[in-house]
Amino acid sequence: MRMLAGVDVGTTHVKVGFFDELGGCAVAVRQPTPRELPALVAAVTRALGECAERAGRGPDAIGIAGMAETGVPLDRAGRPLTPLLWWNDPRAAREAAELSRDATALYALTGRRADPKSPLAKWLWLRAHSPEVLESMRWWANVPDAVAYALTGRLRTHETLAARTLAYDLDAGDYDPGLLARAGLRTGQLPVPGGSVEPVGPLTARVSGVAAGVPVVIAGHDHAVGSWAAGVRRPGDVADSLGTAEAVMVPSDTRPDPRTGLARGITTDPSLDGTRKVVVGGLPTSGAMLDWLLSLTGNGESGYAALPGLLGGVRLPTGIVVEPYLRGRSAPAPDRARRVTVSGLGPEHTPGDLLAAAVEGTCLHARWMLDALTAVTGTAPERLVVLGGQVRLPLWMRVKAAVSPAPVEVVRSDDAVCAGAALIAGQAGGSLDDVPVLPRDRQPPEPDLAAAYVPIYERFLASARTPR
Repeated sequence: MRMLAGVDVGTTHVKVGFFDELGGCAVAVRQPTPRELPALVAAVTRALGECAERAGRGPDAIGIAGMAETGVPLDRAGRPLTPLLWWNDPRAAREAAELSRDATALYALTGRRADPKSPLAKWLWLRAHSPEVLESMRWWANVPDAVAYALTGRLRTHETLAARTLAYDLDAGDYDPGLLARAGLRTGQLPVPGGSVEPVGPLTARVSGVAAGVPVVIAGHDHAVGSWAAGVRRPGDVADSLGTAEAVMVPSDTRPDPRTGLARGITTDPSLDGTRKVVVGGLPTSGAMLDWLLSLTGNGESGYAALPGLLGGVRLPTGIVVEPYLRGRSAPAPDRARRVTVSGLGPEHTPGDLLAAAVEGTCLHARWMLDALTAVTGTAPERLVVLGGQVRLPLWMRVKAAVSPAPVEVVRSDDAVCAGAALIAGQAGGSLDDVPVLPRDRQPPEPDLAAAYVPIYERFLASARTPR
């Protein structure tokens, strides 16, 4: 059986793993995501070498996935001109506001609203504040593109990453010259989009224990890669991808009306195989909400490792209602000024209760997004497939299943995105349809708990919809 390598460059961690052809993990390495490109490339190559040493062999193919909207300008020699420009960097807020003057037309073209996290807004900010960077920029590379470039010497991207630049015409399937011109850029400065199973090139970089020449592919945007590997590939399937941020993803044969999409704060991405669209609602602070609370309770250093002990004795529902908007709200009712609110907290509650209430809040908000997305697309959810790091927390999955309007299936993979990137690489030159589906378990329903959350969800909606 072949060995396949997956790379997932996330906001918090870089994950590298070796997997068999069914997605079984043989070995994995996880480390904090560096802020500079050279350090990131070194982390990936070091992790690939460590996996090869521990597995006793190198991989037959390498797949790369990662966060969108984070990238770096490169000079003619392929050297970074700045540190990584992160999706959650708010500096381009003014530029995003200027782009929003043509919000409806922009959404109709790109399927997105203007946001500071978009590369287009970042390029406009660079043009205003660091014009020498854009003048020296030969290429823009999204993070997965930059890693693949370091491994192969060839610069490509995937459509699910290109579409999130805010300069991509969804219907034309290419960058829009007019939007690029607003930042003084040309189409040739952006990497050409390719398919998930289309190799960027053979491995040319020296990586300990990995043979030169193995194919390297850019699998795509992390949420899209994970949901495809989880089997969410057609209308009726819904993916809930959990991480620092959370995305609810609904495959659809149609796009939302631009005015509806803008009002709801939802976006439209290409599907991983390019045959349909995926309508997405995002919560920027899902796992980040728990990280913040852990730091407040003195458990920041131990992080998620402390959660099982803190949540172990909590009774559900907690009776506390949390709006989990640490840095504003995107969908389904955009409000950049919205912040965390807590109601019902009393002296009888413990730090574990508050953490569990934050979990409840993220699950209730995800339910709200799901209701809005299915209404907009006219689809009925047949199953909700949950993936990501939080699936390891039983309490989180119990709440997720209790508030979901559809049966919940949980992907039991250590890292669905990393495994998905590896499985996609295994089909290099072939078909995405042949990518195996990762194993899933049905989350057992708890009727009494589900009934208890019905009035709590109504209370949550009433609070969240109230202007502040």
